[in-house]
Amino acid sequence: MRWLYVPNENMEGDQIGPRMAFEKLHQEGQFTAYSAYSYLVRQKILNSHSDALQELLKTAQDFAPDVIFIQHPNNGYPLDRAYLKQLKAIPSQPKLVLFEADPYGYIIKRMDDTLKAVIAETDLCYLVGAGKLVDMAYAAGAQKIRFAPHSYDSQRFGTPWQPTLSRSYDAVMIANLPCIKRIPWLYVPGGRSRKQTAQLLYQQLGDRLAVYGGGLGWKNAPYCKGGIAFDKQGEAIRDAWMSFNWGQYDDIAFYASDRLPISIACGVPHITNYQPGYEHIFSNIPGLFIIKTPREAVDVALYILSLPIEQRNELGFQAAEYAREHLEACVVYKQVAAVIREQLFNNQSSFSGHQAL
Repeated sequence: MRWLYVPNENMEGDQIGPRMAFEKLHQEGQFTAYSAYSYLVRQKILNSHSDALQELLKTAQDFAPDVIFIQHPNNGYPLDRAYLKQLKAIPSQPKLVLFEADPYGYIIKRMDDTLKAVIAETDLCYLVGAGKLVDMAYAAGAQKIRFAPHSYDSQRFGTPWQPTLSRSYDAVMIANLPCIKRIPWLYVPGGRSRKQTAQLLYQQLGDRLAVYGGGLGWKNAPYCKGGIAFDKQGEAIRDAWMSFNWGQYDDIAFYASDRLPISIACGVPHITNYQPGYEHIFSNIPGLFIIKTPREAVDVALYILSLPIEQRNELGFQAAEYAREHLEACVVYKQVAAVIREQLFNNQSSFSGHQAL
């Protein structure tokens, strides 16, 4: 396949995980040709959205892809169906594949017009959740939907380390807590339980608890240490005996943010909330504890702290092993590419007249 990757990134190369995965697939010969076009970066450089659209079209024409793989389009880079049809009608007649890794709701954080247009024109629409997220995508016009979990990049997370015998904290959470329209008690779905989980653990652990994140919901929380750089999150997780999270949009089946793969990849036991369908995709992972109430987080934390240090580290090691085998970006995107090949090209070895190298 000739693969054109169109990532959503404000700095070229920022989508480390999929870029690593696609470059590896190209090196392995799974892609006969590979190129990336960072559409937000190019729009900023060109200082003109219309010029950016023309450049993307010309880039696609010159590269002649079999697949245009676009991530997280939105109204920050407006696209309509007429333009997308033009993009798909270039001589190589590429398949348009969307990978959308954000959750959405019917009232809060609704899909915008650009995302709906892309969904309607995709040959295959990848989502990181199921249930109502799938319903919304079909309502927007999706023809074929598939699921893939969030992944982590092994350049920044899950790197080799020697687990320590002492830690600064018993438990750490890395999570923002925004409030809708700056109303202190009005959270996105799951936000209230996120705060309650942190409060209950603070009552149990006191200053042995640390929460890193921004948002009005954490205002005056004594355990909140403020925001943390994305590439420093692994260090923070490894400086505690466990990490925990209560996900936002906690009613979407199968959905988990990148917090789950990043956390278990770091080699520390992780506590997370249950979402519908987790028994099918995240069950029986050593070191991953799935809870159904905020109060249950306290019980699991007590259990983890009751284990000898060697056993806690072993649980973390097993969790990291699972993450490496199943949730690392090169693993996840390799599966995605294989499904695209099987289901859009019927396992053809060459496409649109481009012979495999």
